[in-house]
Amino acid sequence: MGLEIDAEMTAGPLGTMITAAIVSGGGAAVPLVGPALGVGRLVSDHLNRQRIALLTEAVQKAARRGAWLAGAGLALQGVEIALKFYELATYEKRLDQAVRAQQWLDALRSAQETALARLEHGFRLAEARYEAVLASYPFHAPPGTLAEELLLTPGGRTRPVLLIPADPPDVPAHSPWTGVRHRTVGELRKYPGALDVRATDRAFEWPHAELLRRDLDAVPAVYLQLGTTGYDLEVRLGGSALLPGEILSVLPAVTLQRVGYREPWEWTAEELTALGAPAGTQPNPGRNADLNFERAARVAAFTAVMAADAHQLMHRPAYDEQVDAAAARAGLALAAWPPGLGVPLELVADPPYHLLHQALRHHVRGDGETALFTVAAAAAWLAGEETVRPNRLADVLTRAAGSGRMTAAHGRKFREAVAALGTTARLPARLHRALDALPAQAPAGPAAPAATNAPGDAPGLFPPAGRPLL
Repeated sequence: MGLEIDAEMTAGPLGTMITAAIVSGGGAAVPLVGPALGVGRLVSDHLNRQRIALLTEAVQKAARRGAWLAGAGLALQGVEIALKFYELATYEKRLDQAVRAQQWLDALRSAQETALARLEHGFRLAEARYEAVLASYPFHAPPGTLAEELLLTPGGRTRPVLLIPADPPDVPAHSPWTGVRHRTVGELRKYPGALDVRATDRAFEWPHAELLRRDLDAVPAVYLQLGTTGYDLEVRLGGSALLPGEILSVLPAVTLQRVGYREPWEWTAEELTALGAPAGTQPNPGRNADLNFERAARVAAFTAVMAADAHQLMHRPAYDEQVDAAAARAGLALAAWPPGLGVPLELVADPPYHLLHQALRHHVRGDGETALFTVAAAAAWLAGEETVRPNRLADVLTRAAGSGRMTAAHGRKFREAVAALGTTARLPARLHRALDALPAQAPAGPAAPAATNAPGDAPGLFPPAGRPLL
């Protein structure tokens, strides 16, 4: 908007002065109006007052408009300053955020580096431990290999695993027992139903925590260590998971046999016969060393088979015990051992079958009366009777055969026991007729009762009251 001024007001000397006043800014024109009116006197006072009023009004409008423009300019400058302050504040805020973000990233990077360092340390520690485990592991194969092999072997996790550690490096080369470990392994392979023989690649002490954890978890195992003390061979035995339940899950290795070196004149005729040597003549020094070596291997095998039999008796029905054959091969007499091999009858999986084994041992020891009583006890057990009647054995056998508890394995073992007793005792003919009525072959259904460790759990194996007969 511009300032509108009448053309008459700009004519003449007064107009010149008004124009000059307006051009000069408006503020300085006001004091010049009075002198101009007094000097000019070319117009009337009324006209001059009108013009002065118009001029004053125009000057005031111009001043107001100038002030508004000045205020608008100042306002724009304020807005610009505020925008600059806002930009500055925003920049500082963003800068602060950037600094904090960088600090957070640095902290995160430091935490990651620390975690990575700990992970690498743990990995190196685990690697060092694993290397230590490999260095002391009984087998060259990695841990877990034996467990996989047992899973692929029929009965691998139920048949005891026999572990024979390698000879320690300090065994003297001139020892008469050098190499007896390998001969013992060969002897033990004659009893495949009792043991799964595993000769280890390194010597180790029992119990071995890593071996138990990685390969023998809940697997029955027998540890057989052969050590030398001078001219004596020490047979140490340990084991794990051999007893039912959680009873002494790990058995520490203890010395069970000490085999001394025998001179040629110390052999008995029975021992020489068992070892395949001619009885009645003393062996020469070379043959004597061979006999000592062979006897030591067979005694060690007998010790392991005895432990395996004890385990199988507690877990496997109708188990054919092999400790008698092992003792005979070693020339040992079992007279010092209890007929039940020290296994309580209430822990045996198949008590009648085990009683028949005991009867045969009593017979071998020359106690025919106890042998006959034990056979009668086995028959009463199967018949479900609590009273043992040796003089009524034929009747008890007949009731046992009809009870449904007797299996073909029991019938076979009864015939074997009665046949052995018949060589020294006069048995009635009706007993043989009762034997003919026993099962001759396994039925079409389950062949044998399930193993049990609690009296009364298997109705075919325990008397009705659950009380042992012997």
